[in-house]
Amino acid sequence: MIRFRRVTLQPLSAWLVAQPSTGTHSKYELRVWREDNANFEELRDELVAYAQEALEDARVRIRKGFEDNLSPFSDPVDDPAAYYPAMLNRITLQGYLGETLAGLAVEHFGAFGEIDWQVPAFLFRFHDQEFQHLDLINERFIMGEPHDRDAEAEKRPGRTGDDALAFRLDGNGNITHILALEAKCLATSNTATIADAHGKLAAGSRRPSGIRELITLLSDYETTEAQAWVARLLELYRDGFRTANRSDGLAYTVGHFPVSPKTRLSWLQADAPHTSYNVDRRLVAMEFQLSELRALVETLYRGA
Repeated sequence: MIRFRRVTLQPLSAWLVAQPSTGTHSKYELRVWREDNANFEELRDELVAYAQEALEDARVRIRKGFEDNLSPFSDPVDDPAAYYPAMLNRITLQGYLGETLAGLAVEHFGAFGEIDWQVPAFLFRFHDQEFQHLDLINERFIMGEPHDRDAEAEKRPGRTGDDALAFRLDGNGNITHILALEAKCLATSNTATIADAHGKLAAGSRRPSGIRELITLLSDYETTEAQAWVARLLELYRDGFRTANRSDGLAYTVGHFPVSPKTRLSWLQADAPHTSYNVDRRLVAMEFQLSELRALVETLYRGA
């Protein structure tokens, strides 16, 4: 689905407070935001709506083939998407949060000094293992069986490929820049995860894997804007991606601050990318330090 929603910048900046940047690397920048939870309530409704819009295309796909225009879903028993995503495991929801924050930050705060990046759609519809899992969850509820959504056995692997893609367009609507985003969201910082995320971005080619998925997704919508995106993505594909510059973005969301935040600002490196990022491309690292990570997941995805 083509997305349109944005949140109001002032309360967003009051909740995610930008920290001072000290890096001087020519192709790497680290940006750090630290949550001020006292300012969350003013943003709450807008952020919930933003997160839910990001998931709406996935609901469309889940419901496809089950819809009846004469009898819309009015009972959770009949709606195959009724428990999406609230009844999925917390780890899956943290992943969704990480990907959504990646897109939100690029759209609202910009990257590489440019603020006109666009994320036309998120790729949650391609999380097939969770959709198969959702069928099982729906069956449990129909049969009156218990479902412990945060049990270890309810965890499913994350989706492969690009977590999100952002684009810049020229005055004629042609794609000039691509930002491939890798997102990680953890309760506790993990050095192995940081290394893995940098390595995945480095392994990416000129043609991001998510382009094909994005074309497939947008082709399902007949709106003028959706079809315009399909046309420009196909043109980029047919041209061999020679007309657009690829850069990389790492969105690292973590549920606590460094032990000594006054002497160590971030978990990610400030002056240079991780050694596993061994390619000569621009990389923006975005770190979100959320002291209320668990509560945020409940609010955005479980209606708490």
